[in-house]
Amino acid sequence: MNYRKVTVFFCFWLWSSSGFCARPPELPLRVVTENFPPYNYLTAEGELAGVMNHIIQELLTRLDSKQPIEVLPWARAYQTALTEPNTLIYSIVKTPVREDKFHWLISFLSLDINVYSLPGTYKGKIKDLKEVQQQSIGIMRASSHENYIRQHFRRDKQHVTTNISYLHLYQMLQLKRLDLIVAPSRLIRYLNQQQQTPVEKRPEAIFKLPFPFQKKLYIALSKKTPDHRVEKVKQTLIAMEDDGTIAKIIKKHHPPAVSH
Repeated sequence: MNYRKVTVFFCFWLWSSSGFCARPPELPLRVVTENFPPYNYLTAEGELAGVMNHIIQELLTRLDSKQPIEVLPWARAYQTALTEPNTLIYSIVKTPVREDKFHWLISFLSLDINVYSLPGTYKGKIKDLKEVQQQSIGIMRASSHENYIRQHFRRDKQHVTTNISYLHLYQMLQLKRLDLIVAPSRLIRYLNQQQQTPVEKRPEAIFKLPFPFQKKLYIALSKKTPDHRVEKVKQTLIAMEDDGTIAKIIKKHHPPAVSH
């Protein structure tokens, strides 16, 4: 074999072994979520906080992914995961309408969703939303319970208000621009502390949404994500659960709640 042939052979070997002949690399995993304290949110300093963010950060570390976590309005995050491949979304509630739209990976935290009013507005809890259907109510846009609330309230803008922020809904209730809001109990407790709301002005739960809406928070992947990638992410999460990592993060950042 002459020098020229050896050179050509060596260059071909380098080209092959360096991966140039392999299939093109996959699209990077896009990660989307919302400001949903205390589960996942941005601090005033712009840092990711909350138990779900810490779990996802550990997941991305194990996947050797450098992708940033995008904190978006929920409706935009949901639409992104609904339409774009290779998109991971959290914290998302699994409902019959959504069931076939995503690859559902794992869940480990539950939501306790209630209708809230200002203290003293009602004497205890109500038994049916018909009792308050003439009141104005605020809900998170594109939330899992939006359709349920709309079915039980008059269908006009004066009675049902949607917003992209639980904080805005909370503030509207405090200012009496809304009579009622719908929110998870942990989030209300977080906002009570974060807004330094006096005890006598803290929202009271007057109605607990029925069972289909008391759901767990899931991590999911967009439906168009390739099966091999879905399996890789799923197995990584299972490993995190099996080795106790998820339990440790939950215990550190998300102690058991006291019901109210």
